[in-house]
Amino acid sequence: MTTTGLSDLDQLVFSVRDRESSRLIQEAVAAYRGGALRSAIMSVWIAVAYDIIAKARELAVQGEAVPKAFIAKLDGAMTAKDIKTLMAIEVDLLVTARDDFQFFAPHEFTDLDRLKDDRNLCAHPAFVSEDNLFQPAPELVRAHIVHAINHLLRHAPLQGKNAINRIEADLLSASFPTDPTEIETFLRQRYLDRAKESLVVVLLKSLLVRPIGADHAKYVGKERQIAAALAAVGRAKPVIYDRELPAFALIKANSVGEDRILAFVRMIAAEPRLWEWIGSAAQIRITKLVTEAKPEHIKAFDLFDGLDVAPLKNIIWGKFQSQSPDWQQSVIADHPRPEFAPFAAALYARAASFRHAESLGAAVVLPLTKYFTAAQVGEILSAVETNSQIKTASGSPAIIEQLYDDTQHLLAQTGERWRQFIAEVVKGNERDYMYAYPGIRERLIKAGIMKR
Repeated sequence: MTTTGLSDLDQLVFSVRDRESSRLIQEAVAAYRGGALRSAIMSVWIAVAYDIIAKARELAVQGEAVPKAFIAKLDGAMTAKDIKTLMAIEVDLLVTARDDFQFFAPHEFTDLDRLKDDRNLCAHPAFVSEDNLFQPAPELVRAHIVHAINHLLRHAPLQGKNAINRIEADLLSASFPTDPTEIETFLRQRYLDRAKESLVVVLLKSLLVRPIGADHAKYVGKERQIAAALAAVGRAKPVIYDRELPAFALIKANSVGEDRILAFVRMIAAEPRLWEWIGSAAQIRITKLVTEAKPEHIKAFDLFDGLDVAPLKNIIWGKFQSQSPDWQQSVIADHPRPEFAPFAAALYARAASFRHAESLGAAVVLPLTKYFTAAQVGEILSAVETNSQIKTASGSPAIIEQLYDDTQHLLAQTGERWRQFIAEVVKGNERDYMYAYPGIRERLIKAGIMKR
């Protein structure tokens, strides 16, 4: 039998998750390549049986009730050398893995059940006549190896209910990332890189439903992360995502009540195609509710994320401009966006006390530093120069030093303005005086913009 062109089997074996399962399936591949086809089938079944039990043990350690009961029964039978119970466990092993552990889908069960039948024919030749002795074809053996790896061995035990529970625990944990890039990396490594299609479908539908479903209160404060996670699944698994999500989103958008439909705005900001997928009826409902939204609803649903949604941008921007400076300050603190950068200096300049100046610096200056232009940096410095409540607030030097550090990429344009700032604040003061901003002076000297 030729072994040409079988490097793909080696790649599949390399993808097997468990070390012992990998060793066992390698024995099957070696037997297959050596022409020992019955031995190969038996080795594949051994790898499958071992892997199911290993995954069940892993889930049991994590506290899953059904796997714990299964492992307790198995270990008890092994300790008691209860051969009858052990045989019954093996006979039902695939059914248990499908129904109780959700390790594979029905069509995958069919493939593995055929493996089990063929293994029985190989293991019990005395039960058939010599003329009917099972003679597996090489193609059949190879298919069993491929099915065992693709359906089971390469996957973590994260299917069905266990996957849903794990995903929920991750979303609610304090360690779940907030940066979209980090969210994608997290989901790829933990769920998606070796995920079966059924898990991907469960994951993306679960993410869409959580902010709009009956349990939405559990995810307050996590909504933007969930939206970013949904978009990350789309980038990681685009074929499944594009096939499954449009129809599902349409159904959900047209069945959700008015008290939750605005939650779609965050998700549309992260995945713009959702605006088309939810259909005209939902678009009309959302547009009307955004137009009529009160300030508390704007904050509750993070509607300023909708500035990234073209049909909603002007409506939401008008909402921001019509509100009081205090409300604008709170919005910028919670939702720092480039659109708000032009407002920062004017809001900062209205500081009416030292503590107010520090509050404004923390809320409307520092959150926006990465969006400032050179001109806007100059406007912030002018606010410090002209408002004594800002200039001599104890927290202001640290705020302005952070502004400098965060906008160094603009230094070629702002260097002279920073030098002018130091010249202004040092008037009538010693150079090392706190409110002469010596930290900025040292930075400018180091950058070659000022002489010592």
